[in-house]
Amino acid sequence: MSKLEFFEIETSRLKLRRFKDEDVSNFYKYRSNPAVAIYQGWENYTYEQSINFIEKQKSAVMNIPNSWVQVAIENKMDGQLIGDIGVHTLSNPKNQVEVGFTLEPVYQNKGYAFEALQGILDYLFNELNKEKINAIAVEQNSSSIKLLKKLGFHEMNIIENSFFKGQYVTEFMFGLSKNDWNKR
Repeated sequence: MSKLEFFEIETSRLKLRRFKDEDVSNFYKYRSNPAVAIYQGWENYTYEQSINFIEKQKSAVMNIPNSWVQVAIENKMDGQLIGDIGVHTLSNPKNQVEVGFTLEPVYQNKGYAFEALQGILDYLFNELNKEKINAIAVEQNSSSIKLLKKLGFHEMNIIENSFFKGQYVTEFMFGLSKNDWNKR
């Protein structure tokens, strides 16, 4: 795959793809929503940040150690952006990635995140040959914890007193091995 190529994954209802200029409005809509940002690493997201972010993601390259790439989640029914999945390629340990996900609230609790993550996990394990995928969720984010467990992730570590958005929280680190994924 050349640097300019980018994978595209289709599921029954979704297309996972590179970001494009037309995504800015929807991206800003959910990124600026306090209910979405509560468990994410950003606050008070601006329209200008959305434009800059998408501009960078339009040429981002997957699978480079110590880099994050966001994958757009498009609803195939109307072609609209409904969320994204962050993929952080780790340099140490090698052959592992961390994932994070964000979904527009109107699409939450309808199986879209599960469907999108199944697609990206399959790609990471079987196309990029990753051996392990990690994810972190704060204790209060019960929906994400439930989703990770449903996908087969196992709790690996508990990080107590982690400072997040001005307060101390408990974070759960989850992991999923290629072997466990392919056994399911």
